[in-house]
Amino acid sequence: MEGAIFYWICWMAWVCSTFLMKKNKERLFLSILFLMTIILSPYYVVIGDIKINCSILVIISYCLREISNRPKKQLLYLLICILTISLAYCSFLLFELFDPVWLLFNRNLMLGAVLIYVTIMLLKDFRLRLAGLLIGAIQGDILFGIIINNVNFPYEVGSFVFLDVISISFGFIFVWSSLEILLHHFDVMVQKNTKEKLG
Repeated sequence: MEGAIFYWICWMAWVCSTFLMKKNKERLFLSILFLMTIILSPYYVVIGDIKINCSILVIISYCLREISNRPKKQLLYLLICILTISLAYCSFLLFELFDPVWLLFNRNLMLGAVLIYVTIMLLKDFRLRLAGLLIGAIQGDILFGIIINNVNFPYEVGSFVFLDVISISFGFIFVWSSLEILLHHFDVMVQKNTKEKLG
């Protein structure tokens, strides 16, 4: 069923933010964000000829808030990364449209793998990875929607298939970044113990 992975990962994220995070404004903000994303996911707004899922408007507003406080030099690099992720997403969909034979297994997993790989290679900061991935994928979906609508094919930007793909990517990047942080702390502890033994 389309959207099942999205709902499952969103509910997990909501549970983690509500019950596992420290009580502060960020926890409240994230809990509301995940709930709003779930609530608005069945609804669409029509802009011109394009149907846009309301939940991606919530997601993109959070991501823009996240990157707005970054230094200008970092913003320029982030914009280039977002453009790269957008083009990777849109290119995959165009290849799928014109030559679907090369899809060897589940297309959602393949598309998610492309997004994950590009995001991890380009961005190192955990928050920037998530924001870059989400904005890039949304922009790529909008670009693909514009291309498809120009040839009179109906296309829903931010459909449940799209939400499944970004949920898979979001979940994997969260786990990957958490493992990186854990390994960094482990490395620091090992180096500290080594110095104490040598000292």
